Amino acid sequence: MRQFDAYQNPSAEARGLAPYLVVISSHHLRGLSEVIVAPAVKNATRLVCELEIEVEIQGEPLALLISELFSLTATTLRRRACSLAQHEDAIRRALERLFTGF
Repeated sequence: MRQFDAYQNPSAEARGLAPYLVVISSHHLRGLSEVIVAPAVKNATRLVCELEIEVEIQGEPLALLISELFSLTATTLRRRACSLAQHEDAIRRALERLFTGF
């Protein structure tokens, strides 16, 4: 499991709105049972400044909601869809904005 990998949302209930979860925590942190993820959602009608990033996962346009970070047990993420490493700069900028305001 690497930083910026997108996985199918393990929650069948939430999958309709947020089909994928993207790992935000670093893969260099060993031994942690939890990972921090951001949901990639459908039909994002409004992007909030630099806190949401337009992405495409398996041909589906989505918005990665950096403002909605949460943690979950890493073992619940099983079906890797792709890597969003090509969006690393935008994701890092959004995290910086979220946590520092700049």
